[in-house]
Amino acid sequence: MPLPAPGPALDKDIAQKYLRHLVTHNAMDDAEQRKAFCEANSIHPKLLYSNPHIQAINKLYGDHSNFERLLDMTLKDYLYYHYYYIHQGYRYGASDLQQRWLGHDLIKTPMDCWIYQELIWETKPDIVLEFGVMFGGASHFYASILDLVGHGEVIGVDITLSKVKEIRNKRISYIEGSSTAEQTREEIFRRCHGKKVLIIADSDHEKTHVLNEALLYHPLVPVGGYYVFEDSLNDVMGYHPVPNEGPKAAAHAFLAQNKSFEADMRFAERYIMTLNPYGFLRRVKP
Repeated sequence: MPLPAPGPALDKDIAQKYLRHLVTHNAMDDAEQRKAFCEANSIHPKLLYSNPHIQAINKLYGDHSNFERLLDMTLKDYLYYHYYYIHQGYRYGASDLQQRWLGHDLIKTPMDCWIYQELIWETKPDIVLEFGVMFGGASHFYASILDLVGHGEVIGVDITLSKVKEIRNKRISYIEGSSTAEQTREEIFRRCHGKKVLIIADSDHEKTHVLNEALLYHPLVPVGGYYVFEDSLNDVMGYHPVPNEGPKAAAHAFLAQNKSFEADMRFAERYIMTLNPYGFLRRVKP
């Protein structure tokens, strides 16, 4: 015997029609639009105003800034929002929201930038070695902090420097080439010889590459210094293009092989909003 057809969900039907009305007329939710909708659809206003769905519609159209909407987000919701609208806004059509430093697109979070200035002040590196340059915004950020500290230089390494804008800081220099290529490695070790180096790895995020890069370059980091595996949040959140095995997996594999480093969770969890959970590795012994 067939089941009886479900009864009409009148409130949901009215809410859907009203939402279509607002979209079609490119209108905001207000008393005038509600009146026009009810008259056009022969719906009594009380069925609209008493509709349990109307509160959500009212909130959607009533909040004219992001702030009210963000208040109801979970941390995970916000991390997704930040990633697609701000952290990589340039890629997903929200270029006006893209984070910038001195006019340069910066593919970081504000909280991680704050952590980096703390690391630079605490460790006073001679060189900030940056794997993965993209637009060069992070290079300028590091150089600005080094200006304030009064010491140090930035060496950025990328397989291509075609997207880098003009270099405005004399502390910045670049090496074009794969970080794992022998010629690149020789040049980096030559320039970093005898120097205190802070390494921030933000190039190819595939686990094997990140791990190989760390195995090659971790000897440059002094005791008390840091090697940062950037974007380990990719593994946690399942961001494209690294749904599983990325920087977090590489960091765990590195720590399993190298007991001279440990994860410094002070920085990884201090401000919660980080792209690098488990990724701030501190050298604790030679």
